[in-house]
Amino acid sequence: MIKNSFKFFSQKKKASKNQPDPISYKSLSDSTLGSIPKFFSLLKKSSKHPYPFSFNKLLQKLAASDCGALSLKLLSFFLSKGYTPHPSSFNSGISFLCKLGNSDYAQELVNLMPLYGCEPDIATYNSLIDGYFKCGDVVKACLVLDGIRVGKCKPDLVTFNVLFNGFCKTGRKNDVFVYMGLMWKCCLPNVVTYSTWINMFCKIGDLKMGFKVFGDMKKDRVLWNSIVLTCLIDGCCKVGDFEAAFELYSEIKQAKLAVNVVTYTALIDGLCKKGMLERAECLFLRMLKDRVMPNSIVYTSIIDGHFKKRNVSDALKYLGKMYVQGIKFDMATYGVIIAGLSNSSRFEKASKVMEHMVNSGLQPDKLLLTTIMDAHFKAGNVKAALDVYGELLACGFDPDFVVLSSLMDGLCKHGCPHEAESYFCREKANEISYTVLFDGLAKKGDFTELNRVFREMLEAGFTPDKYVYTSWIAGLCEQGNLIEAFRLKNRMVQEGFQPDLLTYSSLIFGLANKGLMIEAKQIFEDMLKRKFTPDAVVYDIMIKGYLRRNNEAAIADLLEEMGKRGFSTASCKVGRENDDST
Repeated sequence: MIKNSFKFFSQKKKASKNQPDPISYKSLSDSTLGSIPKFFSLLKKSSKHPYPFSFNKLLQKLAASDCGALSLKLLSFFLSKGYTPHPSSFNSGISFLCKLGNSDYAQELVNLMPLYGCEPDIATYNSLIDGYFKCGDVVKACLVLDGIRVGKCKPDLVTFNVLFNGFCKTGRKNDVFVYMGLMWKCCLPNVVTYSTWINMFCKIGDLKMGFKVFGDMKKDRVLWNSIVLTCLIDGCCKVGDFEAAFELYSEIKQAKLAVNVVTYTALIDGLCKKGMLERAECLFLRMLKDRVMPNSIVYTSIIDGHFKKRNVSDALKYLGKMYVQGIKFDMATYGVIIAGLSNSSRFEKASKVMEHMVNSGLQPDKLLLTTIMDAHFKAGNVKAALDVYGELLACGFDPDFVVLSSLMDGLCKHGCPHEAESYFCREKANEISYTVLFDGLAKKGDFTELNRVFREMLEAGFTPDKYVYTSWIAGLCEQGNLIEAFRLKNRMVQEGFQPDLLTYSSLIFGLANKGLMIEAKQIFEDMLKRKFTPDAVVYDIMIKGYLRRNNEAAIADLLEEMGKRGFSTASCKVGRENDDST
């Protein structure tokens, strides 16, 4: 339809520029506009042109009713009859094309406006700039602004707000500062401008700058609204500063401004992501008390939080509330539910939810299928996991490093490192892919292949991190190759990586397994000096080592130390009794 309209426009371009004057047809004025169909019917019966303002209002109503294609068709029809519309009628079509992502067609329509007696105004160019940003074409958006600066139109505050919004969404902070200087020469920022800037700084994690802009806004006596504070609240929640977030929330309340669903969503989502579910649920009840209806994001955040805490019954309870409220499930909601059920080994229920999702017209994406595959691996069902991987390929998804790393990790943890290696793709590999393969080969004790992969990793330009070294050391200790393990530990330190708890526990295990308890004790004390807190696993390794040496005094000291650190000593005592009985 759009192409046909432009075919007509190109034909008209070649025709005479002399158009008949529009007739002010009083019977079609705004007062008789009962409905769009009635107005359109009158237009069809009349041989006269519609009054420009009435016709423009019709097009605006059509566009607002998601009938933009029809409004463009009507415009082209009346232009074919020699009609000269109001410039806003063109703007309506341009805005519609930009929303569809057809910014080049929109530019064409702008270029044709003078042929029909209409000059583009600043609203025209603002729509065009916004359209280019939505298409991700920042260069063309800037060229439009540069063009109007030297033309008859002058940029207004809306122009700069559109520009800043586009820059913020594409993460171009430096461009914002460049055009800020230009804006100050033309106009002063308003609340929309400031909220756009604050939102950008909060999104990139620069809260300090966000609060500075908020301070400048107050100095300039620009009245802030709940949107401004919601941007700051969202930024605070993302970095875990809930004290500051709730202070801002209180400030909205004190100003007697309505706390909207976006504000509550930012707070509840932030709390859920940090595992603070009790506080999130209290805020949820407060939200209901304020008569603010929760949206799908709020419910999805709480459901996801409960699933991650293994509170499956509570997650399903909120799922039921969501269903009763008639809130439509989106892809994010389905993803959280299916992933939560899968990770709780409730695959049958997850399968039913997946079926419901497909029936609603949504298809599982690559991330969701990867999550289900990973859940099957964790549940110990390798065949089911590989079936899901096959389904992912059948859906036409190209497995990226996330998918392949998850697949290889699952196979390695089930003792199939060589099968995992068959899925290794050097072109798509990154540090994580190599680390996963390293861990699997080390656990299997295949150090010949591990050395080959290590050389390949270096040739590919990747630098091994501490996880690579730790996996390697753990594998060597498991095999009893302590000399090579300590050599690798020294190399790890020389490369600038400090041993972590797993490194120390692996070395202690290797030494204790060889009966070298004096050396194991030295490593244990070195770990304490370096401010590493031993876990129950380390204590268990040391106690079992001393049991084999019948060192009751050393065992008693370790049990006492465990008690002071809050660890349960029951399992260790059971181990002692079993050892004594043998």
